[in-house]
Amino acid sequence: MPVTREVDVEATREEVWEALATEQGRERWLKEPDLEIRVEHVEEPQRLVWWWGAEDQPPTRVEFLLVAMPRGTRVVVTESIPSFPIAMLASSFTGVLA
Repeated sequence: MPVTREVDVEATREEVWEALATEQGRERWLKEPDLEIRVEHVEEPQRLVWWWGAEDQPPTRVEFLLVAMPRGTRVVVTESIPSFPIAMLASSFTGVLA
């Protein structure tokens, strides 16, 4: 059963998109180096869907919706089996916006 969570991030939607959609961006905050990510769908810069998992685990589907807010971005994450570290994403942008 899918689980949806959301977090407000103190960064622009473009900055959050770069962190999610690029390998370099994910390396800065995602502390799961052994996970393989396969992108399923891209609607830059508001929606991204990927499958991720390790060799010894079944992959899970993760959908990201990025909503621009007056002071940052709301990230809505829907995952088939919750394991996405959404708090780590938010904490990696602390203090980005003035």
